Parts: sequence; C-alpha cells; structure tokens
Amino acid sequence: MKMALLRSATPLCTIMRRLLLVSSCAAMPTYALDIAQIDQLTLQWLNIEQQHAQLKKNWHRQKPLLIQQLALLTTEKKQLMTLITDDDNNTKNVDIKRKTLLKEQSQLEQQQTKLTQQLALLTSQLTFINHLLPPPLKKIWQKEHQVLGADPELSLQLQVALAKMASLAEFEQRITLHEMPLTSPQGVVILVKQLYLGTGIAWFTSADGQYCGWGQADEKGWSWHFDPQESAKPIMQAIAIFEKKRQADFVELPIKISNRAIAVTVKNSMGES
Repeated sequence: MKMALLRSATPLCTIMRRLLLVSSCAAMPTYALDIAQIDQLTLQWLNIEQQHAQLKKNWHRQKPLLIQQLALLTTEKKQLMTLITDDDNNTKNVDIKRKTLLKEQSQLEQQQTKLTQQLALLTSQLTFINHLLPPPLKKIWQKEHQVLGADPELSLQLQVALAKMASLAEFEQRITLHEMPLTSPQGVVILVKQLYLGTGIAWFTSADGQYCGWGQADEKGWSWHFDPQESAKPIMQAIAIFEKKRQADFVELPIKISNRAIAVTVKNSMGES
C-alpha cells in the first residue's frame, strides 16, 4: 500500500522521463542519454498540448461570434453590391441627363445669339424712330430707357424694347390730348393744347384761339407749324368733344402734306374714348 502511494505521488514528468530513458536505453544501449534534454523536450510537448487545448477552447467560444460577423459582412456586401449597381445606373442616368442638358444649352446659346442679333436690329430701328415720335410719346420712351444702365443685360434690353413697342402701339391706336408750351415764330411762348391722332399728326390751339397750327414728323423729326391762315375753331371744337364738353360730331381738321392743304374728315367719337 505504501509503495502504491509512493508511485502515485511520483510526478508525471518523472514517469515519462524514465519511460523515455528505458526505451532509449533499450534502443541505443551504446549511447548515454541527456536527462536534461529529455526534460526540456517533455516540457515543450506539454506546453504545446496546453496551447492546443486553449486554442480549441477559444475557437469554440469565438466561433458563434465569427459566424455572426460573417453573416453581417455577407449582408453588408450584398448591400454594397446593390449600391454599386444603383450607382452605376445613376451614373448612366446622369450621363444621359448631362448630354441632354448640353444639347439644350447649345440650343439656348444659338437662340441667344440669334436673339442678340435681332435685338440689336430692333434697338437700331427704335433709335431711328425715336426722333420721329410726338413729344408725349417721346417722354414715355425716355422713362422706359432710363432703367437701362451702362451695361444692361440682354433680358432687360428686350424688356425695354418691348415696353417701347407696346407704348407706341397704344399711342398709335388712340386719340391723345396733351398740353405744353410752344414758341411762336415771333418768339412768344404760348401754352397750347395738342390733339394727337395716333402718331401721324396733331393739331394745337391756344386757349383764346389766337394761335393754332399742326404738327407732324418729317425727315428732321417732329416739328410744329403755326398757321395764321387757319381757323382755330375746328381744333377747339374737336378738343371740346374729346373733353366731353360738347356733343360728338364730325369735325374737319386741316392737314399740310407736301405744301398742299387738304381737308380730312375725322369722326370724333372722342367723348366715348
């Protein structure tokens, strides 16, 4: 019993060393074994076994986490692939839209170039017409032109040109009464009322009827002509009808063209205008 206890108390490494010593002695009876080397190899083998056991233990503990991470990475990869596919599709759509926009931009640039040329021609024509306008309409054009700065944008130039054309068309289609001072051939400044029939011709008279005449545009521009041989009565009558101070009626107003006096009959529904 005592021998069994002693044997059980013998360290495992000592037992393995003795086994190795016995086997070595049996196999190589002519060589002496290095006991220290055997002990070192035995300890290395035990360390390797312990590390192997620890690795297996760690693997079993980490395996579920790694599987979960792998599943997450797989899902993330699918999502990234979907994003890449969507991005490729978006890139193709962007390229298509970019080409469309470039085409539209080219068309707009061509239209702008054409508009610039046409606007330059229109502005030149309006400048030529300006000195032929009757004074009230010329003042309207001056107010429209004042909004233009030193280097106005194309859109603003177009807006002003259209406004001038609109005021010209409106003035042309109606009868206009205006009051302003005129200087007679004798150098007397007289306040007169002027009756415009569109932009083609106008008549004027002083309040007392002492001075009267007509105005019209020629190659030099708009000019006023005092005519002492004409009676101011029909002009005053037409003005009174326009101001609704008397009943509408037919009025004959004189017109001078190419130094020939002709009479035109104007139906004055001016009181209804």
